[in-house]
Amino acid sequence: MIDLLRTVANGFRARMQAKVVAADPGLTAFQARLVNVIGRNEGVSQLELGALVERDKAQIARAIKDLEAQGLVTRSADIADWRTKCVALTPEGRQAHTRLNSMREQLAADVLARFSNEEKHALRSGLEKMDAALREQAS
Repeated sequence: MIDLLRTVANGFRARMQAKVVAADPGLTAFQARLVNVIGRNEGVSQLELGALVERDKAQIARAIKDLEAQGLVTRSADIADWRTKCVALTPEGRQAHTRLNSMREQLAADVLARFSNEEKHALRSGLEKMDAALREQAS
């Protein structure tokens, strides 16, 4: 079952990456992922961002530099620690985030179109239980 979850997640990610590249050739799939994560965690530090997307700080720094050059993000020093850089979306970045979320929601709707409401509810419930169990084990 875990292998099936991985297969589904990887399939979803691959289709989302293809949609991103087709819709905006100037944005890589990884950059799009960062825009989404930053949009959900406004003001996140680059270090925290690396942990969230499981990438090293050099990869994050390069991608953020590119996103900054494209006008999608800004970096600023953390108020509590000037050595820490926090990342936020610009207005253009927020627009990109909105477009990416719409693409993701449409892909999810397409994938789940064959499910009845009861099946969607059962899937969500089961995944939430799995997530809770994993969080409890991590504590």
